[in-house]
Amino acid sequence: MKKNRCFGALYKFELLKILKNKVAVIAFLIFFIFGFVQGEFEVRGNIDPDTLKEHMTLDGRILDDQLLGEWVAVTDEYGEVTDEKNIAYETLTEWIKDIAGYGVVLEDINESRLYEERLKIIDEAYADSYLDEGEIEYWKAQEETLEKPFVWKDSFISFGLQNGVSNTIIIMMLVISVSLSTSFSAETQRKTDPMIRASINGGKETYFAKILAGTTYSFVTVILYLGIFVGYVAIKWGLSGMDALEQVIYPCTQMKLTVGETTFILILLTVLGSLLLSTATMFVSCLLRNGMGTMGIIVGGYFGLFALGTSVPMHMKTLSKICCLLPPTQISPRLVYEFRLFKIAGHYFRSYQVAGASYVIISAALLVIGYFLYKRYEIKSN
Repeated sequence: MKKNRCFGALYKFELLKILKNKVAVIAFLIFFIFGFVQGEFEVRGNIDPDTLKEHMTLDGRILDDQLLGEWVAVTDEYGEVTDEKNIAYETLTEWIKDIAGYGVVLEDINESRLYEERLKIIDEAYADSYLDEGEIEYWKAQEETLEKPFVWKDSFISFGLQNGVSNTIIIMMLVISVSLSTSFSAETQRKTDPMIRASINGGKETYFAKILAGTTYSFVTVILYLGIFVGYVAIKWGLSGMDALEQVIYPCTQMKLTVGETTFILILLTVLGSLLLSTATMFVSCLLRNGMGTMGIIVGGYFGLFALGTSVPMHMKTLSKICCLLPPTQISPRLVYEFRLFKIAGHYFRSYQVAGASYVIISAALLVIGYFLYKRYEIKSN
């Protein structure tokens, strides 16, 4: 009997199964609405649009002695703005404190002292990160490419945008764990899997149809969510400051990236991280054949990996670097403060570069291993 290939029909059927999952639909709608909410309050916080405009009045100014002198004139000895009409200097206060320190006297701050303190903090970060000579030389070369003094741009919008994008991976973890945890377990729990295996396309066609359907769902969901959030921010608040150097948000980074470039990196990592989470969820579902168990492992594993990534001591350099590559710790605006590098074939790569590639490789590995587990379960059941 000739075997008819019905992969397209299987794919559509598996996709409809996900979309008809009531719990998955409710979770999707909740987080869909949350995209608008986050777009409003991640940027706004406790500030109104008029005040936000006042914060931008210093945009384009050079962070030199002239601007710092103005800042000293409108703040007290600890850098607090003394008059509400000078609130434009509030964000600058936080930036200066990130370098000079909190709770210290700042009334004698000047350009040379500020930039010297910045380099001292970076040197301390080298030591804390246990960098070797090659890594230090790499970052010192990067520092030479930065034009100083920096040009100021208020970071209210860009800071909120980057944090909102990085929060997406947690939301996707919850949506994916709810939606895809029954990808392989539903038929087993309903005892319909023998009929599926006995069908003409019940082997690898069904497996890959499930994988493609779950991956499609995850990809479309993360793109929709990010589109809603970024689109709302762009329409409501604008995208001011995206052309500024990342140093206006995180002054001690030595990466020559604009705020917009860093945001794009976060978006790309979030998309790839979501695809990794979807593959991992379907892999565990194929392994356990239990929806609730799969959901528990994915959610618990995510937060467990976050705890691991933040707990492994820095002197355990290789293990610490590997743990920090995973989505729970890597997908954060503070990735620009990761000084540890990966040396591959004689070239240094930054953590976010290795992370993106590793998500694709791990996903592919799980897909292949999952297929053999699927075939083994089929043989064992028969």
